[in-house]
Amino acid sequence: MQRFGNGNGNDHGRDLSRNGNGHSLDIRRRAQMRAQERLQRLYKLQVAREYRERASDNGRLKKPLMIGSGLLVAMIGVGLMGIFILLQGAATGYAMLTRDLPSLSEISNHASFKTAQIFDRKGQLLWEFYDPDGGKRTVVPLNEISQNLIDATLAAEDAFFYQHRGVDLRATIRSALLTSSGTTQTGASTITQQLVRNVILSPEERRQVTITRKLREIILAYQLDEKLPKDDILEMYLNEVYYGNQSYGVEAAAQSYFDKHARDLDVAEAALISGLVQSPSEYDPTRRDVQRTADGIPIVTKERQAYVLEQMTRHGFITEQQARDAYAEHLEIKTREVELKAPHWVMYIRDVVEQQYGAKTLYQGGLKIYTTLDLDYNEKMQQVLRDSKPTIATQGATNAAQIAVNPKTGEILAFNGSLDYNDESIDGQVNILTSERQPGSSIKPVIYSEAFLKGWSPATTIDDNPSCWRDTPVHQWCPVNFDNIFHGQTTIRSALGNSLNIPAVKTLDYIGVDSAIQNGTNLGISTWGPDSGKLFGLSLTLGGAEVRPIDMAQVYATLANNGLKIPLVAVTRIVDAEGNVLEDYKVPQGEQVIDPRAAYLVTNILSDPAAKLFTYGPNTPLLLRQNDDPKGPLWPSASKTGTTDNYRDTWTDGYTPDIAIVVWVGNADGHPMHQTLSTLTAAKVWPASMKLSFDYFHLQPQEFARPDGLVERQVCGDTRLRPGAPLCWNDLFFGESAPKGTVQAGPRPAPPPAQPTPPPAAPAPQPQQAAPAAPAVQPTAAPPAPAAQPKPTAAPPAQPKPKPAPTPKPTPKPR
Repeated sequence: MQRFGNGNGNDHGRDLSRNGNGHSLDIRRRAQMRAQERLQRLYKLQVAREYRERASDNGRLKKPLMIGSGLLVAMIGVGLMGIFILLQGAATGYAMLTRDLPSLSEISNHASFKTAQIFDRKGQLLWEFYDPDGGKRTVVPLNEISQNLIDATLAAEDAFFYQHRGVDLRATIRSALLTSSGTTQTGASTITQQLVRNVILSPEERRQVTITRKLREIILAYQLDEKLPKDDILEMYLNEVYYGNQSYGVEAAAQSYFDKHARDLDVAEAALISGLVQSPSEYDPTRRDVQRTADGIPIVTKERQAYVLEQMTRHGFITEQQARDAYAEHLEIKTREVELKAPHWVMYIRDVVEQQYGAKTLYQGGLKIYTTLDLDYNEKMQQVLRDSKPTIATQGATNAAQIAVNPKTGEILAFNGSLDYNDESIDGQVNILTSERQPGSSIKPVIYSEAFLKGWSPATTIDDNPSCWRDTPVHQWCPVNFDNIFHGQTTIRSALGNSLNIPAVKTLDYIGVDSAIQNGTNLGISTWGPDSGKLFGLSLTLGGAEVRPIDMAQVYATLANNGLKIPLVAVTRIVDAEGNVLEDYKVPQGEQVIDPRAAYLVTNILSDPAAKLFTYGPNTPLLLRQNDDPKGPLWPSASKTGTTDNYRDTWTDGYTPDIAIVVWVGNADGHPMHQTLSTLTAAKVWPASMKLSFDYFHLQPQEFARPDGLVERQVCGDTRLRPGAPLCWNDLFFGESAPKGTVQAGPRPAPPPAQPTPPPAAPAPQPQQAAPAAPAVQPTAAPPAPAAQPKPTAAPPAQPKPKPAPTPKPTPKPR
């Protein structure tokens, strides 16, 4: 049954007589009312159009051109294929374009969509893009679709749909001219063209961005408009289009977002849904990883709704007051539990593939997407997070995230962005692994590795004394250590191992903030830019600049690989519905982004129990034991903790040669935990994650490979931060700058205290050289782990600090 009238003079009216005399009067009245409503709507459109014509001073044609098929192709050929037409002639060009056009009968045989499937590394299906619930398509006739939604769709996508013959020539030529001039292209595809592209053209041709494909699309759109009534085309389009969250067609979208039928949508709801078509992922109203309005709708989605309402007003569908009322209406977006496997991973893969191949290929191309994730391993790792919930809750934390990667291949093996994807109380749908968070002291390896490139060594001594730096003309920044104690002369080995703050700031002051930013970017941090140094200053070394946990996994995997960066990879293979291989991953050779000796020195410190004695004690769970034997030999592993000054983020990042794991614990919405340390939160989760990985992958203990170009020399001293450790030990140096004898690591007299105005710059520490007569020490094996000693008295908790200056950011905690 056709709708009454189609607005272009080619009405396909109902045969009212077949309804019987008893009902004919009511039917006629309803038909007249609907006709009157349509005429009123067209009158509004005409008034709005005439107003725009009067307001315009450029004399451009404001109504779509009405032309026949031959003239249509000839004119478009002049605008878009002038050279082609000149060389071949309009008739020849038309014949070539139409020679192998798909038949319009395809539109009847068309399967609504071909689902994309995502698999793990073993071929286990993780998700299909039509199930559960939200992915089904329910086809509804046009008279079961709200007029508000029809109007909103026309206003947003094709306001002259009922006037043109499948193609808006004016918009097409304007788009072509803008594109040829280098100006950002405006939309030109009509609803009919979009339907042709999505239903009739093959997936291969659909992906092409060529003039030929555009012309073929235009010809088919014109033919389709000649073959089918306008209402049929619009009905098919509204049942075909993708609205995000596995919702195909307006009925599924209405059910998914508002839990109602498409016929019941009001103006505000219709404007929001119709605005999703252009980018369902970007405008997704259920997103939790972007800023939202007071009623919980993403700001970007609300802005898109405002655009549609403006278009509806502009084209006369609603009044300005109706638009304002609709924009102010409080909308309740339906929330649904998503019963999919590895949900954060699936959503991450969706975004990765959509960015690379486009939404249409992803959602309609029947792709088979094979990924690096090991589902069974991932679920066991997710259970580790769930098991930690009572422990982290005592510290005021509600959420945790975790990622595991293979440093040698770059493959992401486990990817859990929260404790529970479906738990709204903790913002479980927010993917922490791709969110920006302050890293605390877990960023310090980036700083010290750059210092090693500039000539320092683990035995370089630096003074941990009261120091200040001027960050504004009237304010000084005076960082402190986590225990509020200054430890005097100490080696870089002890400073990094025990996560002292003052030496870290002095190190950054020495190497330069810009050098540190470049080093971090090379290692894998994607969130630092050219202005980060000016914005964060020396607070960068204490975690003032935000990073993404997935980037920290890249950094630590690169360190585990001795500075050879293998980019993290999520997708190994993509095959389309026709069997074409779109992607087939091969492990790359990688890029040596840092001297392997500098990376190894960081690893050597982070895996040295003696270097961590003062802060963590001899029995810290960060020391992994073989066979879970508390007295058994160590499993070689490197780790670093981090806690932000405001207690919003805690980290433990670490690795062996075979696997790197990053753990974050905190609250997704950013509210502070109790005054805690990472040793009480993330450091409880990381060892369990590592041990599970050893068992699952049947890994064996393996020493970190020491690169060529490093030599050992004896170092003595630094006893304050090495309680119970040997007085002397063998440390590592770059061969070209190694001392010729034993290095005395201090203590030595401290310089006078820093003056309050102006504060002195941190001196550039140098390795302490031995007396010339002292004999060189032959390289020996690394010292054994120190015997267990009584754990040092716990440092007093950090005291609240005064409100910090805006720049640099607050000093994060070191652990």
